[in-house]
Amino acid sequence: MAVTQEERTARLAEKRQELGEQELRHTVPYGARKMLDELMRWHEVEEVSEAVQLLVLNGRAERLPPAPPKVKGPSDIIRHYFRQGMRDRLAVLTAELGETKDRATIWRLIAHAHSLGAETSSPLFEIKRHDYEISETVARKLRQGGFAESLKMNAGEDDKEIY
Repeated sequence: MAVTQEERTARLAEKRQELGEQELRHTVPYGARKMLDELMRWHEVEEVSEAVQLLVLNGRAERLPPAPPKVKGPSDIIRHYFRQGMRDRLAVLTAELGETKDRATIWRLIAHAHSLGAETSSPLFEIKRHDYEISETVARKLRQGGFAESLKMNAGEDDKEIY
């Protein structure tokens, strides 16, 4: 039987609670959401949370220009989910920028990335990967383990054959 939307939403809420994800809502100047949508389209990012998280991870306080002027008038709301580590990183970046509100940091990151254009803003949307180097000792042990396993498998096949 198909799962209802309410059941799916409940499961998702449980999973987010288990992972410690918290919904954040940032009120930003009108047009910021359109800029974020355009950035997401340029860099083929589908989730708002992922886009904002990449901006926070890759944004550096020393590289950001001064805050754009605050404009009175209509505003947009950007909703996303962050785990505790990302909330801490956002708080550190906000402090480094001398801002008092996370929304100002989010606005600065979006405005800066958008002002760079599609190609120049790509480093802000890179996903950092870890490099692993396997030592010769570990590689030797893996080869020996694989060889021993193949001998066991071959021995098992020989036992099953009927002459």
